[in-house]
Amino acid sequence: MEHKPKKEIKHRAAKRLFEIIIRELEIDDNLSDRTIMITDNIALLEQLKQQHIDDIRARGVVELFKNGTQEIYRQNKSVDAIIKIIEHQRKLQAELKLTPASDRKVSGVVDQGGSDQGDDFTAF
Repeated sequence: MEHKPKKEIKHRAAKRLFEIIIRELEIDDNLSDRTIMITDNIALLEQLKQQHIDDIRARGVVELFKNGTQEIYRQNKSVDAIIKIIEHQRKLQAELKLTPASDRKVSGVVDQGGSDQGDDFTAF
């Protein structure tokens, strides 16, 4: 079944991210209405992130702020917004088990069995 992002998702990078996540979820056989909703949210966050990146390109990392006769340089608020968006995307990816820590290849390598071998601390 072909899954498409919400109509609000228009940015190319956001659409591409949506497609990548859907493919990964299909590999894990983890597609449901809930995971598609989370994927839409990740793509919407990506779209917002791209808009903030465009703002930084246009205005720079710092911007000149004028308040009457005062002129100061302050940090562009888009920088903080991007950091928060990235953190939120990471949390949603963890919920979908798509982070490196939850990677199916990594978790398969870790011995979950109760082997008696190990150091003294393990035996304790």
